[in-house]
Amino acid sequence: MNEVLSIKNGSVKSFEQAYYSWSEKIYTFIFRQCNSEEIADEVVQQVFVRLWDKRANLSLEHSLNVQLFRMSRTIFIDELRRAASARRYLNELQQKKLKNFTEDNFEDKETLQLVNIAIESMPSVRKQVFLMSRVEHLSHQEIAEKLGISPKTVENHIGLALKYLRRFMLLMAFLALY
Repeated sequence: MNEVLSIKNGSVKSFEQAYYSWSEKIYTFIFRQCNSEEIADEVVQQVFVRLWDKRANLSLEHSLNVQLFRMSRTIFIDELRRAASARRYLNELQQKKLKNFTEDNFEDKETLQLVNIAIESMPSVRKQVFLMSRVEHLSHQEIAEKLGISPKTVENHIGLALKYLRRFMLLMAFLALY
């Protein structure tokens, strides 16, 4: 409970301790549910962002781990809903592609341009980390060593970059429908 009160009062040190104590456990919990590293990473990131953003609303009646796992379940369910929605949307797009193959060849070039625009608009470090990972195929450890940051920071940057790209592309696809 003391840990909850410290975070509630804005203690960055307590927040960091909570992250190091619970992030791997939450990751494992979510990974066992979905067998997806990407979703597990996303949930862990969102849990700790939400923990910090909503720290004033933390309950002193429940331990931190209870509150963290509640958040992780809620966020996981939200991610599953988003993934299901994205799958439905992708299925609709695939059906649309079958109907008009020649136009879709043009759209694929546009999609590549949109991805490049999205990457270029990322913050510089995130962009650099993402390109080192996806273009140069460097490991998190190699990127961390080259940039002088922790592997966890590399992991966070990649997760945020992927989340940004997904949302950017879904927004562009949505706008293209109208």
